[in-house]
Amino acid sequence: MSSFAKSILISLFMITLMCGHVAAQSFDNIAADIRKGDAPSMAKYFTGNVEISIKDAQNSYSKSQAEAVLKNFFSVHAPKSFTIVHQGQSPEGAKYFIGTLSTSAGTYRTYVYAKQVNNAFSIQEVRFEAQ
Repeated sequence: MSSFAKSILISLFMITLMCGHVAAQSFDNIAADIRKGDAPSMAKYFTGNVEISIKDAQNSYSKSQAEAVLKNFFSVHAPKSFTIVHQGQSPEGAKYFIGTLSTSAGTYRTYVYAKQVNNAFSIQEVRFEAQ
């Protein structure tokens, strides 16, 4: 194999690693946004409709509606802490995490499901279940 071909292969490998790192970092940012109660930052990860469940109410919202719903939730339930207790990934690259959100108005089991789109994650579903 020529040195040029080796250089190309190494470059492609490095790009793949960096893209994976960017995607993982954006997923970590989603958890940080929940920890801060930052609905506008979470909305950056919405593309299309988002399923949001709060307690027993569930609905599908547009990006702007979903941001407003989360902003309202966080204003009534100011986050005190958020800890991820489990996370995983599907064979297709979708990721999820389950965590415990402690707020001023109670504790919530929190679930976030996101698909990888163009080296970033797109939130598909968010659930807050009272504990």
